Amino acid sequence: MSLTFRVIAVLSLVTISYSDNFEYNIDHRVRRQAFNFQPETNSCRTPSGQQGQCMVILDCEPLLNILYNENRTPDQTRLLQKSHCGYENGNPKVCCPARNRPTPPPTPRPTSSLPITQPNGNNDNSLQCGLSVTSFNRIIGGQPAKLKTWPWIALLGYNSMSRPAWNCGGTLVNARHVVTAAHCIVGKRMTIVRLGDLDWNTTADNANHVDIPVERAFAHPQYNAAKHVTDIGIVRLREPARFNEDVRPICLPTSAELRSKDIEGLTPFIAGWGSLAFRSSNFPTRLYEAQVDVKSNEECAAAYAKLPRGGGVTIDERVLCAGGSNKDACQGDSGGPLMLPVRKNYFLFGVVSYGYKCAEPGFPGVYTRVTEFVDWLQANI
Repeated sequence: MSLTFRVIAVLSLVTISYSDNFEYNIDHRVRRQAFNFQPETNSCRTPSGQQGQCMVILDCEPLLNILYNENRTPDQTRLLQKSHCGYENGNPKVCCPARNRPTPPPTPRPTSSLPITQPNGNNDNSLQCGLSVTSFNRIIGGQPAKLKTWPWIALLGYNSMSRPAWNCGGTLVNARHVVTAAHCIVGKRMTIVRLGDLDWNTTADNANHVDIPVERAFAHPQYNAAKHVTDIGIVRLREPARFNEDVRPICLPTSAELRSKDIEGLTPFIAGWGSLAFRSSNFPTRLYEAQVDVKSNEECAAAYAKLPRGGGVTIDERVLCAGGSNKDACQGDSGGPLMLPVRKNYFLFGVVSYGYKCAEPGFPGVYTRVTEFVDWLQANI
């Protein structure tokens, strides 16, 4: 799952958010800050001075319509920015005009007729991998995810079993293993993995999440933190996850056809609980999703070459680049998936690694290219 902090009212639905602090703001996308919730009053004044109510933007139809308008004017964007009035459970709120505030009907929960199977062993993906209850035509900007849409998304917890810090994301690839970024593993004490959640701060989201202790976490032996390459690792769970509509693995691109697939110009999905702005301490507790355009490595390398010493990064066949000035990953999204649907199944094509700030114009986010590491993954799961 940015623009600048001042456009935070737009941000949480227009971007998905990532970061470790590297020179020149080349950042891994690990969450370092704690949540910072601030109490708000409901009464507010709109930018035009009108009486309004501070509410989550999803409940404010006039501003939500502007937000989802790809052709909105600069004045409309400024209106969204100036309307920001706080957060509710990590979701941005806006000052909604009091006289034009219809309450939308509740979003229906998706239903599913997906077959449910239980794992027979460590590598039981079979044909049940990568199945989602939700279908998309196109996501305009980013948006809160619906329940069960991404049943392979994992939250990685650190330092405590009972009150972990949820600092990274990952992707369930079979009953016992989660793929994540190496920088989410090296030098860190990962304790627990949460699967099947939507909003980790509430039980009212109807998610049937499960927490499984970590047995072992290890990075690829060729991971190079200095050059930000081979940024991929595996988390082995202490016990196998049971598959159901809430928890299901994604597919790995193991076939020759998928390993050689050129995804430049395609628009895969990203999802995560990451920050809503670069270096912001405001993190949603709700899962967000977006689609990002895959750029060529040549375009990506040319962008990072503009930074002093090229930002100290290596753009080669081990990475792919996606996103840009409107949609990107950010702090807290490290290790999360870049997901491409192929026919009816979703495949893991990228792992959130690093970027220059978040959604910085001209600088796509950088992802570990999973097809380059399929052999290593298969040998270790």
